[in-house]
Amino acid sequence: MGLRDKRRSRPQCGHRSAVRTVGSVTRVNPSAAARSERIESIDHLRVVAALTVLFGHAVHALHETNAFAGHQLGFFRQGIGPMVFLAIAGFVAANGARDEFGVKGAGLRYLGKRLVRLVPLYWLFTGLFIAVVLVAPSLVNHGGLDLQHAIGSFAFWPVPRPGDGRMRPLLNPGWVLVYIVWFHAWFALCMTQQRRLGLTVCVAGLFALSMLGSALPHSGAWSYFASPHVAVLGLGVLCALLHRSIARRVSLPVVPAFLAVASLFALAWANSKSEGDWPTIVCAIGIVVVASLARGFREGSAFARLWGTLARASYSIYLSQAFSLAGFAYAADRLGLFVTLPFWVAVVLTMVVGLACGVACHRGVEEPIQRALRFGLERLRGTAFGSVSRNQA
Repeated sequence: MGLRDKRRSRPQCGHRSAVRTVGSVTRVNPSAAARSERIESIDHLRVVAALTVLFGHAVHALHETNAFAGHQLGFFRQGIGPMVFLAIAGFVAANGARDEFGVKGAGLRYLGKRLVRLVPLYWLFTGLFIAVVLVAPSLVNHGGLDLQHAIGSFAFWPVPRPGDGRMRPLLNPGWVLVYIVWFHAWFALCMTQQRRLGLTVCVAGLFALSMLGSALPHSGAWSYFASPHVAVLGLGVLCALLHRSIARRVSLPVVPAFLAVASLFALAWANSKSEGDWPTIVCAIGIVVVASLARGFREGSAFARLWGTLARASYSIYLSQAFSLAGFAYAADRLGLFVTLPFWVAVVLTMVVGLACGVACHRGVEEPIQRALRFGLERLRGTAFGSVSRNQA
């Protein structure tokens, strides 16, 4: 074993060893390995992206009420938040799995971990949406239920939506997850190669697919993927590689980094013409690069604890807001709560409700589901490992 390999095998200070040997079989501790690769500021960036999405959807929900039906918000354009989520997905994949390329079975383990994280909660909320449509169809905007569209929604496959024909799933925020799930499948396939070749093929494939949108007629389910959104995932991978090369030399204090991120969000709102155009994408990539170089919040502070709580609940916040924002706006409007409130106060109040519901969903639904699935997977791994040990004995 060379000197470089010896350094790599030494466990990092402050983390439980990611590798342990039992008999002649080496086992990887995935939770320890994941902790050693996490970048706190990227986790915290999810909160900013979720808040952006929450703001746009809160404004839309209030426009559906009698109190604020005529209120217009000309400066804000939705789109930058989902682009940041896509770039984060590419960044986290390349950063967290960089040492697993070429390892037998690593791609399947990676994909399984990602699907366990993303699929159950999304399926739960998609099923809840169907239940609401069946029980109280007047409460949601929809073009009706269609079996093919419903199957496509659960399978993360784009199918034209009844009513307007748009390639969107039943649960509208799920359109970003369609890209992310198939990206993880592609990334897992590329992990069967050595790292340099695998990452090159991964990024090149994403860029090639995104460019097909301008070269071929825009029709069919494939056209959903032949879009700039796919390129954002590849750019997120490149952001992770850039971070690896400069992070030890560049470090940004929290306040300047936060101001730079806020400025890029404002720049995207001022210059974007449509969802996913290149000004929005450039700003999203800039946001991820800046955030990846930012220092963490002061450890133990109340703000750090609050932000950490929101970061852990960001996925629940993103999915549950489809129900919490519309439900609160509808109930408050019926109760006359908005009659005396200024518009911006109503926006903040609606967002606070969305955040609170998201955190509650994370703690009461998402975490128990994840614990149960992790326990089941560990039992399966333990059974498989026990069989290997007995056969070797």
